[in-house]
Amino acid sequence: MNHAPPLRLALAALAEGRTAEALPLLHRCLSEGSPEEAELARLNLGMALMDLGRVQQAAPLLEAAAAALPSLAEPRFRLGQIAALRGDTAAARRHFEAALAREPCHVMSLVGLAALRAREGAVAEALSLLDTAVLLAPQDHAIRIERARLAGPARREEVLALLDAGGVEAARLAARLFPPETFAAGEGWPWRAAEGLALLAAGREEEGFAALRLALVLSADAPEMLAELGARLLDAERHGEALPLLQRALAARPWDVETRSSHAVALFRLQRFSEAEAALTQALRDLGPRPALLGNLALTLNAQGRQEEALAAARAAGEGLEALICRIAVQPYHPTEGSAAALAETARAIGRALPAPEQLAHPPGFDANRRLRLGVLSGNLGRHPVGWLTLAGFENLPREEFEIVCFSLRRREDPLARRFRAMADRWHEVGRLSDAELLEVLRAEHCDILIDCGGYGSGGRMTVLARRAAPVQIKWVGAQAATTGMPAIDWMLTDCIETPPGSEAHYTERLLRLPEAYVCYTAPADAPPVGPLPALTRGHLTFGCFNNLAKVTPAVLATWARILAALPGSRLVLRTAALGDPAVREALLARARAAGLDPARLELHGPVPHRELLAAYNGIDIALDPFPYTGGLTALEALYMGVPLIALAGSSFAGRHALSHLTHAGLADWVSEDEDGYVARAIAAAADLPALAALRAGLRDRLSSSPLMDGPRFGRHLAQALRFAWHQRCREAGAVYPAPGRM
Repeated sequence: MNHAPPLRLALAALAEGRTAEALPLLHRCLSEGSPEEAELARLNLGMALMDLGRVQQAAPLLEAAAAALPSLAEPRFRLGQIAALRGDTAAARRHFEAALAREPCHVMSLVGLAALRAREGAVAEALSLLDTAVLLAPQDHAIRIERARLAGPARREEVLALLDAGGVEAARLAARLFPPETFAAGEGWPWRAAEGLALLAAGREEEGFAALRLALVLSADAPEMLAELGARLLDAERHGEALPLLQRALAARPWDVETRSSHAVALFRLQRFSEAEAALTQALRDLGPRPALLGNLALTLNAQGRQEEALAAARAAGEGLEALICRIAVQPYHPTEGSAAALAETARAIGRALPAPEQLAHPPGFDANRRLRLGVLSGNLGRHPVGWLTLAGFENLPREEFEIVCFSLRRREDPLARRFRAMADRWHEVGRLSDAELLEVLRAEHCDILIDCGGYGSGGRMTVLARRAAPVQIKWVGAQAATTGMPAIDWMLTDCIETPPGSEAHYTERLLRLPEAYVCYTAPADAPPVGPLPALTRGHLTFGCFNNLAKVTPAVLATWARILAALPGSRLVLRTAALGDPAVREALLARARAAGLDPARLELHGPVPHRELLAAYNGIDIALDPFPYTGGLTALEALYMGVPLIALAGSSFAGRHALSHLTHAGLADWVSEDEDGYVARAIAAAADLPALAALRAGLRDRLSSSPLMDGPRFGRHLAQALRFAWHQRCREAGAVYPAPGRM
């Protein structure tokens, strides 16, 4: 029978890596041990909890240990780590410096302080601190890797020397510095990992993943390799393959915020929203209020239609750049904070957090009337709203006036993606480049005009443009919900319906208004034919909304309840990805009841393939558009399938998508200014089934001949707008040219 004191047993368990087993022993020491034992137990308990990822519980114990053990460096170092993880740089620096004051050779405090100084731009000071740390701990390869990363090309060969012992961090750095063939002769799993990452960066996806899987086998399923392969599969949108790897990595690395976040993102992208929420909530309990976790929680809540909670989570993430970008991703959906004025305030805060634009030399010069080089930056050049709404415009630009260079952030293989590649004069796959590398590639092409079609949305890299990559930078479709707030974005491509006169105060960009629609819809070649009006055979009206739940606010539900109450027997069909999650579906039904909607009159459907989604419109008589974030592509798809929609005009860019589309389709009278008008318009439309049937029968032809689908007409308008923006830039550069026409 073991009669060793609990503290000795606990310390032995910690030394052998049996951290969880040590916890009850340490708790026992707190209550039963001597004062000296209790203080040591408190310190070790705080460190153990931190190692297990339960930072929130660890912090008060470490604070108490720091106060009770004033001569020790370790509790202060740990508190510095926690402060750095929470984004409190000033507190982190105080703690690291306090640790070094007590123990000048505390290696990890030197490393922590170096990381802070590097983030602040003091690279020389950071390198000096790391040099000292390397002298004190020459066998710590992680420190040498970080020093090599900061030193840049001067120490590239040192990185290769570190590969065998340096693990994933060394592999990542080596893959950025060397081509794939560099690693072919090397042995050991880090060499295979570096080869795999380099192959992925070169666009050789299958070879890259094969090398990474081999690295995983050779590493005996090392947790860091599980996390790395899972994260790379997640980047490649192979979410089903990524999830089990991330789950296994998470079991071994519960303290790692990046692994916790990636695991939740995989669940989110697999449309397991309630599980993603639970994972993030637990991570926040364990690790504390990390901005990355709060941001992902905000997006997850928003996807379920819980706008108030989503915005609260986004605000809790703080005022850092990433937190502000997350906030503007969810804010447009909020019932009151989604106004143009409120969004502009958040966007301007983003602009203030970004680096100032740099002076950009432009060797091609500012000849106003020469052929222009047009760059397009996006991860969605294919079957995606960006593709459906922009392809016709790019294809119909006069090629004698424009050459087009596409910078693709995500490789896509579908019919639209192939048309984008055929349309481009040059094509760059740039998704795996760092920000600095991406900016270098963008600038190297010397584009005259660069159009961003990604925004602050998932997969977008618009912040790279903050330093300026082209003389003229324009925001177009792709998370285009409000102003960007970015000083380096010169223009917002729009029309006079999206941004009527007087909107200028809510935009930091100049408004580049097209004379008609600001998008041109490319309908799917395999879209099903329009069917007859369902109400003629069913004997009742069927309303529908196929928008995502983020757009379905309490006010929307209450307005829909009024419509159904006024039309006995009518039904409402909701169809969107989030409704495939049973918990999300039940929560929506509860919100519907609270808003006065009878669940018996609702049909809820989860995700289906795109053609089936379009075919489902043949069961809908009238579409009900949400607000304040209105339908964009969804509105056009409904119209193309013969289904008119009731919409409400808002103040923001996102709040006026449906208004713009309906106006340019000749259906402006289907848009109301308030909820009473919205309800009245729905009731009036339902009262005249012959008129509704006639409208349905001709709606596809009407849309096809409108500015919304006339590619050559739109291409001319787009070309004129781009030339106008270029002329304005030439004027600013002092070039002499004929005065441009008005836009």
